[in-house]
Amino acid sequence: MIKPFLMGRRVYLRSIKITDAPIIQNWHNDPELRKVARAGERPTTLKQEKEDIKTAYHSKDEAYLMVVKKTNNKEIGFIRASWLTSSSRNVWLRMIIGDKNAWGKDYAADALHSFLEWLFYELNVHRITCETYATNKRAIRFFEKMGFKREGIIREAHYIDGQYHDIISFGLLKREFHRTDIKTDK
Repeated sequence: MIKPFLMGRRVYLRSIKITDAPIIQNWHNDPELRKVARAGERPTTLKQEKEDIKTAYHSKDEAYLMVVKKTNNKEIGFIRASWLTSSSRNVWLRMIIGDKNAWGKDYAADALHSFLEWLFYELNVHRITCETYATNKRAIRFFEKMGFKREGIIREAHYIDGQYHDIISFGLLKREFHRTDIKTDK
């Protein structure tokens, strides 16, 4: 285990390192993930991933953490938050479980719950915002299970496979988050 930043029940979160760039690039460029995650319109290069990691690492306004399984120290995804120093105490959340073998096994819930506890109770964040494509039914169910509320629809803002799709906006307030209520199926 490499210097965990946050500990979950089955995963830990550690700071992203430059050496993580190839795996993150793989996830960002995976055709299946690109359809459900906000990865940009064009594939990313290794140089772009390294620059993104460097920028996040030196930012006081962002947390960028790797999600790692405790049992074998395998990287399975990442989670990041922006606007950490905002006077409004509102942050923007992004998360990907890039290892498809880890899908549906509640690693994401474990990681996000630990991250939310840190944001709400260590950093005193008031509100967390995230978005997902309306076509990503798995993510919609996940965020709702984690207590996020649907707040709006950004109509036809995502273009994939020759069609426009909506983006769904979610929010979670500190008072809505329950520290001890880990909403997992396991």
